[in-house]
Amino acid sequence: MSKQAKHIYQFGPFILNPAERLLLIEGRPVALEPKAFDTLVVLVERSGRLVEKEELLNQVWPDSFVEEVNLARNISLLRKVLAQGFADQPCIETVPKHGYRFTVSVCEAWDEQTELIVEQTTTSSLLIEEEEAITEDEAGPDEAARQGGVGRRKVAWSPRSVWLAVGGLLLVAALGFTSLWVAHKPEPPKSGLPIKSLAVLPFKPLGAEASEPYLELGVTDTLITRLSSLSQVVVRPTSAVRKYAEGEPDPLEAGRELRVDAVLEGSLQRLDDRVRVTVRLLRVSDGRPLWAHQCDEYCTDIFQMQDAVSAQVAEALVSKLSPVEKRLLTKHYTENPEAYQLYLKGRYFWNKRTTEGFKKAIEFFQQAIALDPHYALAYDGLSDAYAFLGGQDPVSQAEAVSKTRAAAKKALELDEALAEAHASLGLIAMNGDFNWAEAEKEYKRAIELNPNYATAHQWYGEFLAWLGRFDEGIAELKRAQELDPLSLIINTDVGKVYWIARQYDRAIAQCQRTLELDSNFSEAHGLLGLAYAQAGRPEEAIAELHKIADIEDNPGYLSWLGYAYGLSGRRDEAQRVLQRLKELAKKTYVAPFSMAVVCLSIGDKDQTFEWLERAFEVPDSGPLTLKVNPGLDSLRSDPRFQDLRRRMRFPE
Repeated sequence: MSKQAKHIYQFGPFILNPAERLLLIEGRPVALEPKAFDTLVVLVERSGRLVEKEELLNQVWPDSFVEEVNLARNISLLRKVLAQGFADQPCIETVPKHGYRFTVSVCEAWDEQTELIVEQTTTSSLLIEEEEAITEDEAGPDEAARQGGVGRRKVAWSPRSVWLAVGGLLLVAALGFTSLWVAHKPEPPKSGLPIKSLAVLPFKPLGAEASEPYLELGVTDTLITRLSSLSQVVVRPTSAVRKYAEGEPDPLEAGRELRVDAVLEGSLQRLDDRVRVTVRLLRVSDGRPLWAHQCDEYCTDIFQMQDAVSAQVAEALVSKLSPVEKRLLTKHYTENPEAYQLYLKGRYFWNKRTTEGFKKAIEFFQQAIALDPHYALAYDGLSDAYAFLGGQDPVSQAEAVSKTRAAAKKALELDEALAEAHASLGLIAMNGDFNWAEAEKEYKRAIELNPNYATAHQWYGEFLAWLGRFDEGIAELKRAQELDPLSLIINTDVGKVYWIARQYDRAIAQCQRTLELDSNFSEAHGLLGLAYAQAGRPEEAIAELHKIADIEDNPGYLSWLGYAYGLSGRRDEAQRVLQRLKELAKKTYVAPFSMAVVCLSIGDKDQTFEWLERAFEVPDSGPLTLKVNPGLDSLRSDPRFQDLRRRMRFPE
């Protein structure tokens, strides 16, 4: 049971309940991102008044620094939602250079003595209408003038009126207008539960039989992909839940750590080509089971099992599914069970993020494609594997880019709606071709197809940052952070944008927060070292970089250490790093840009430009940073640098 808010606001067909974080339109829940909901509450509570941007930023993001573009994005989202009930009347007015004003009439109700106890329902919702209007005589001319014609009706409900309202609600419920969930045990799926975010935890083996990790994590990944098609629910990506595959994690504790409203946990038992499955949907706030499914018999069709689970979980989460969502929930990328099993094995090894793992993944994806040449997801997996292998294996970088591009294009030929493949092509267009227009088009298409795909927001955020569009870049990375709050690389990339924007204190603070999540994350240590170096703290930079365990065998991080040595005046040690990079280049791929930054730190500009030229030939992703990289500032007046920048064709 939950406690009804002391304040409920009604405007037009909408009901806003801040305490329950619930917005309804004609009794139906409306999906809103958390910060957009908070923005709406502030505006409605101050309806008819100008709310300055600074006040909104402080209220919605009280403990963090954000750019105004985040606020503008929330306002845009709210206008689209409110247009459903006010098609001919703008609800939010922009006051140029100041802020915003909520312009429609708001009715506010509150009760100071009696608590109204209601359990949120499934297909419909709490609706209380107050019919009395405040006239100018009742409110007084000063109040009416102050509101400027924007009426805000306030009615203090006595205990008697509250219980009358309760009685009316129960009568309406009996007639079927509003249904109240009162059971305390799992029931068949019901729609409209107030769940806005979900984590699908890795399935566990059922019974004492040997575990099959690729199947358990693979089924989890498939359900995540399907449920991510729901526009009203944010589903944590596989990368966020992978760590829970080990041991026996507490699902509620995992849900709290992942900052979600609900978790889906399941068990699998395999017998030959048959599977037995048990699934539960739990609300994180109180541990209450919202829905459960158990297959007492072995399912002979794994696709049918996934269809049933996906559809029923979706119905338990969302009041009304669109035709597109219904289609995507039960979409099969292959009808070949063996090809599907091979794909799951490929994804399992790909998720290990090691050189050997990527090689094994390629083998399994290729075997899946051999069985089903029209398997778009297998081509997408192949593209991902080549993309990551290219930076870890002594193979031709150009060859890796070529194979990545070919596999992604084939995936899109088979299924144009694969957001992941569009994002991959965007990455290739940016890193391999320096084709900014094509990269932006692909990133935007990926986000359009799947607004909840955190990686697309992450890569697009980096893209914007390389072009100097820092506010937009931060906004995209913050969105990625909301979708996958525990992602180490996304959290680090937020710091990266602060670094290239020369906001070194913020970059340092962000990297330190990332390291609180995982003190061994090399990327965060490396970026923190760079931020220290650019902030004029080279000794701290060197100490930080030495915390990377395998730095002597990692060309990228080693070059950053050489750069820090050079800035601190320790030229001999920088030279030693340069020699070590040349030795590594004989057995693994060393980016020319890594050589260039070490040469720059010791003042050898001619060698620096030689390596930068090679970076264009490979191609190397290093030149992407030419426009904004603070470490290259000493080169900007050199005609050779200006020529390099011109050849990058940065859009102005």
